Amino acid sequence: MKISAAQPVAALARIRARSDGEAVLWWWQGEVLGKRPGEIARHLMRITGIGFNRLSRLPDGLWESRMSEAGYYIDAGTGAFLDSWTNPWTGRVVTPPANRLRLRYLIEDNGTIRPSFPGAPFDGQVGAPLIIGDTVWSSERLAAQFPAPATPAVPGAPKGLAGEPMEVTHFCASLADVGNPRLGMVPATMSHTTMWSFYPWMGMEDNGGYVLSEIIGRKIAGPADIPTALRERIERDHPGFLASPDI
Repeated sequence: MKISAAQPVAALARIRARSDGEAVLWWWQGEVLGKRPGEIARHLMRITGIGFNRLSRLPDGLWESRMSEAGYYIDAGTGAFLDSWTNPWTGRVVTPPANRLRLRYLIEDNGTIRPSFPGAPFDGQVGAPLIIGDTVWSSERLAAQFPAPATPAVPGAPKGLAGEPMEVTHFCASLADVGNPRLGMVPATMSHTTMWSFYPWMGMEDNGGYVLSEIIGRKIAGPADIPTALRERIERDHPGFLASPDI
């Protein structure tokens, strides 16, 4: 395909997903930091997981993005899955939840992302593709505001989410691969940054500040390429998910 700033979603579909609309699988890992006003950031834990992605063109001309993820918080030192975590500010022992996120939204040809949860403040945009040397970069930005757990939920909002997240994801692939029509799935890597108010499960509701997650990942051929410990944990917690993802 020819890379064009006028077709940002077509470039994203080629790099983040597949041009034929079939699902692809990503594996990722990264760091989680926390910061309160007037203090330096603290390294809290790590995170790892996988996500199935599908980005396809609908008959009405819109693009449909579907994601289904499974991920876990892991110990910053040992890499072990965290079943409990001691909050360094409060001293309380809490339980980090496993991430099981399903998300769907529509994208206009110009890159404007339409929310799937009307009623919540939202802003989203797919950026124009950027060619740097022999690589192509595509970006996606999302920002939203979900009500606190004690307030009425917004219909369609991801279950269990609260706060004011902002996410920026950059996807990168070879310019030659993106332009090669014989490649059904383009090899690609990504970096993802999420800034969020402290998660409710951390017990920091009365403290200002935010959590910053930084992850990197790559598109993989299938579940066999998932690191063994992560794959076995997902198979135990979500039987059948890897074989038949719900997207």
